[in-house]
Amino acid sequence: MKDQQEEKVVEEVSDIRQNDNQVVDESQLSTILTGVPQIKVDQLTKRNLKFMLDIDRYLRAEQISQASFQAVYLEMVDTLLEGQKDGHTAKHIYGTPSETSQIIISKAVKEKEQKEKSPDWQIAVDGGLMLGAIFTLITGVFGLTGSSNVQDNFYMGILTVILNYAIGGYAMMRTAKVLPDLDAPKGQKGYGRYFMVSTIAMMAWIGLIMLSQAFIPAVINPILPPIGYIILGVITLALRYYLKRKWKIVGGLF
Repeated sequence: MKDQQEEKVVEEVSDIRQNDNQVVDESQLSTILTGVPQIKVDQLTKRNLKFMLDIDRYLRAEQISQASFQAVYLEMVDTLLEGQKDGHTAKHIYGTPSETSQIIISKAVKEKEQKEKSPDWQIAVDGGLMLGAIFTLITGVFGLTGSSNVQDNFYMGILTVILNYAIGGYAMMRTAKVLPDLDAPKGQKGYGRYFMVSTIAMMAWIGLIMLSQAFIPAVINPILPPIGYIILGVITLALRYYLKRKWKIVGGLF
């Protein structure tokens, strides 16, 4: 059934070509492939044209706007026309239509996410609330199960907890800026930079928290009871999920 539909589409395109007795200008775009001049579409072999139509059908099925792929279609057609000179088929150049479509869709989604990336301050708030909530909850749970001596040495004072949220958020924001690009060529993905920035950010974050706990006077940095940390952690975790949905935060680590 699928083969019959594909043959029908190719036949329809062939009929369009045969019935078109007008000279097509280079600037006249094809009604078959968005953004591609009709004169270039006419130069494609039957197999290469079928390949492009299959890709177009996959993208339509995914409800992807054709307008967003004008440059992609034009580049692919130019590449196919060059390949035709040496007898290379679309499958030889790109692979199967389904594989090529998935690559196009993945790149489009990534580009959309980059364009829609949230402001740095929102990413910092999101990361700070998430990371801070986790450590605050751990502190409370550990306090319920540990000895009083360990609790005194392990617990963060209330000001240190606040600093933990703030510094942790900044560290998460800086780290999110250097996430590896998995689609980049080998050796250009950015793993080294990501490892360096994330390591420095984490070390600075932990160091500042330890210093604050050591040097801020206990009178203004009091320790809460274990249940207090658990309640605070639950509240901030809930606040994080609320703000993430309200602001529709994109681009963070979590």
